[in-house]
Amino acid sequence: MIFSILALLSGANVAVSIILNARLGAVKGLYKGAFINYFMGLVIAIAFSIVLGSTGDWNFNITLVEFFILTGGALGYIVVLLNSSLTPKIGILYVTILLFIGQIATGSIMDMLGGLHVSWGKIVGSILILGGLVYLVKIEEKD
Repeated sequence: MIFSILALLSGANVAVSIILNARLGAVKGLYKGAFINYFMGLVIAIAFSIVLGSTGDWNFNITLVEFFILTGGALGYIVVLLNSSLTPKIGILYVTILLFIGQIATGSIMDMLGGLHVSWGKIVGSILILGGLVYLVKIEEKD
């Protein structure tokens, strides 16, 4: 039950952050808005790591796997730029659905590259969501 609530809160957080990032991008500009977003995230992450993990053992040897994990910040920056530029043009609904589909597709690709099984439910669900998005676009074109 707790995981369902956390998933719901996480999804709501994604939608709210897309809206806030689009507004910040409109006020400060896309690049400054994304920079502010990631800079504040860095400051908060450092504060949490100091408070919660202050063992004094700071090891900066980064393995290849850890390097790829750290590239998520750079990819996230690009995603924030794209979301901030697309939201005013196509709307929050479409951006959120595209983000969701991208996360499922990327997760599935990473699972396959890691030798894990990707369930048919995930594949069929992604196709249904993408089909729903195409259907919504077609309906809006007629209006």
